[in-house]
Amino acid sequence: IATAVLRASACCIEIHKRLHEFDTGVDDVRLCLHIGVGCGEINILQVGGVVPPETHVPRTEYLISGAPLEQISVAEPLAKNGETCLSPQAWEHVRDCVIEGRILDERPEYHLLHKMDEQKYTFPTIKYATQLYDVRHESMFKLTELNVIRRYIPSSVFKQIECGTLPYVNEMRNISVIFIMGSGLDVMSERGPRQAQELMSSVQR
Repeated sequence: IATAVLRASACCIEIHKRLHEFDTGVDDVRLCLHIGVGCGEINILQVGGVVPPETHVPRTEYLISGAPLEQISVAEPLAKNGETCLSPQAWEHVRDCVIEGRILDERPEYHLLHKMDEQKYTFPTIKYATQLYDVRHESMFKLTELNVIRRYIPSSVFKQIECGTLPYVNEMRNISVIFIMGSGLDVMSERGPRQAQELMSSVQR
């Protein structure tokens, strides 16, 4: 986990270098970002399973929960534009490898990331090591295994993947997004997974 936090920290610094105040080229609009980093174990639930009207395949969603999400919910708002904030748990893994930014008086246990300690690590060396030991290709889905993940993919997108035309699709759509906040649901509790399943099934119906 220490290696993962180190890589994430280096990545955050590089993201800010490349994308902070990013010029969109549209009406002088520039994009800024701020980042929160946490670490620890997570739980992943597969919930839902209702069959949508446009297909015969049940639609399933995945839900992630755990301490790291709670950490970043605190860390991310503490970071201003162009900054990265690490939770105490994440900081413990990289405190000797990075240079800290300004002190957060309101939450001193959280830490702003200024830059890598380049006497120990640089972004190019971390990137090279990551690529050198990257074995993700061994577990990547093949087109022949596409049906395994079909229940997670909207039918219109699945058809493009199945036909091999997804790389050629450049589509702009008007969509509506609904955010639903369910208070009092703790998916880490004994009854949490069942309650999450009931909630998602109700939403899908």
